[in-house]
Amino acid sequence: MEEKINTDSKEHAVEILQQLNEYRKTGRHCDFMIKAGSEELPVHKNIVSASSDYFKAMLSHENVETKSGVVEIKGFDEVCVKKCVDFIYTGDAYVAKEKRETLMGVAHMMQLQRLCDSIAIFLEDDLDPRSFFQTRKIANRYNCKQLEEKCNQFALQRFIEIAQFDEFMDLDTKFISFLMESKETKAREEGKCKVLLAWTKHDIDERKKCFLSLVMKFQLTKMTLSYRRFLVENEPLLYESMQSIRSMTLSILDSNGNAGSKDFNLIQNQQLVVFDQTSKRMHCHDVDDKTWTPMQTIDQAIIQNTLYSAVVMESYIYVICTNGSFYRLEYAESNAKWEQMTNTNLQNACVVALDGFVYGIEDGNFSNVMERYDPSNNRYTRLTNKSLILAHESLVVADGKVFCIVGRNQQGRATNQVEIYDPVTSTWSMDNRSLNEARWHATATATEEGIYVMGGYNDSRNTSNTVEYRSSVTKTWMILKPMKTTRQWFSSCVIHGKVYVIGGNGNPANIEEYDPETKEWKIIETIQGKNIYSSSTVAISV
Repeated sequence: MEEKINTDSKEHAVEILQQLNEYRKTGRHCDFMIKAGSEELPVHKNIVSASSDYFKAMLSHENVETKSGVVEIKGFDEVCVKKCVDFIYTGDAYVAKEKRETLMGVAHMMQLQRLCDSIAIFLEDDLDPRSFFQTRKIANRYNCKQLEEKCNQFALQRFIEIAQFDEFMDLDTKFISFLMESKETKAREEGKCKVLLAWTKHDIDERKKCFLSLVMKFQLTKMTLSYRRFLVENEPLLYESMQSIRSMTLSILDSNGNAGSKDFNLIQNQQLVVFDQTSKRMHCHDVDDKTWTPMQTIDQAIIQNTLYSAVVMESYIYVICTNGSFYRLEYAESNAKWEQMTNTNLQNACVVALDGFVYGIEDGNFSNVMERYDPSNNRYTRLTNKSLILAHESLVVADGKVFCIVGRNQQGRATNQVEIYDPVTSTWSMDNRSLNEARWHATATATEEGIYVMGGYNDSRNTSNTVEYRSSVTKTWMILKPMKTTRQWFSSCVIHGKVYVIGGNGNPANIEEYDPETKEWKIIETIQGKNIYSSSTVAISV
């Protein structure tokens, strides 16, 4: 009976292929020639036939190529032809950005499926707003279904960013309809409408009919009254086709508050909003020109129930009071009134927004409970309990998940742990990487690049000014330069990629700014004449 001897078959195959590649470079034992432009590439029939169905079919019967021993590849880039031959012999492939589509074309022609699949994965991993259009073109042309779906999801999530590129205006009607009709498109109805208008005007004769069909599918009630009035007054695409109802539409808009006409800015200016106990109203602060603008008054019920925290979602500011009462305001409408929504069972809750829902945990009490509010049915739902029972945690959204960071345990000790809620699976998990410093009553905020956790109390109950950062790429925590001011129980926001902290016990009058590029903190404003709620500052788009 024979017994198998253990050998490394993979290494054996690699060594043989390497030797054959050396033969190819010198023309040794080569019995076929591939020509592309000025390139003449000697190859072995058996090798190219085994690797490529294109060559397998060509060399399996008598024809011009088999008789002459030469095939000329016409109409394809000679550099990419050579790279495909290199891949056949080595399994390795390299490509410059400008040659991606061409290389895929040659690989597809030669029926090198493994190379085609590898290019598709490479393009998927490298997808960004600038490369999106070329990648989608490649996916469609070469029937890369997985890559095509990746492009579709990317466009839904990064709609506003890709809409800034000139290539967006050349997208086909079917794809534009997909973006406009999908409920997953990450854009306000005003933003989608403005983009659709620009796309339509790029070829108005061909696209006008599509525009009129799509605009009627928008959720018009989610647009501000002022923008709807602006459209009716200023957009011929709308009022020329509905001339008879223009006056009626204006009268309806006037009867709902006599809203002024106002365009929608696609790339909006973001501002800080504070809740001032002195004037009993909100004020927004432009961090660029250092100006304050008064906004709506704070509802008397919110003042009586004591405002605890706030969050922005779509065109609304949501606030939650210490007793769990819950309110919202459409902040872009100057005459809008506060609406009381369904109360939560949480006491002293902090809240965040993610994918159209508000998530809240009890901040002032020891708890492991989280609830989710759905504005579509005005209901709170209790979710799976966290593992850790803590108070004074920091809640933040990043990478499509809710992070509960640090806090104080029932023994009164500060923690440095991180627990993560995945809304897709409705499960909690512990992050295996903890912060460098234990703390509680800190604040957390997130940019696209990562999470910042700042200030709070340490275990000695001393107020801190230390800052830690968790990269979305490395998933590790690192210590950054400290804030100028020690703070606890305060707010933080992100505006145009910079981090802002405001309020809290320490020096509540100072607003500090952190620039991730310079890695420096600076005090940009000292608040005068206002007594703001400590943990309720939010950032809005205006």
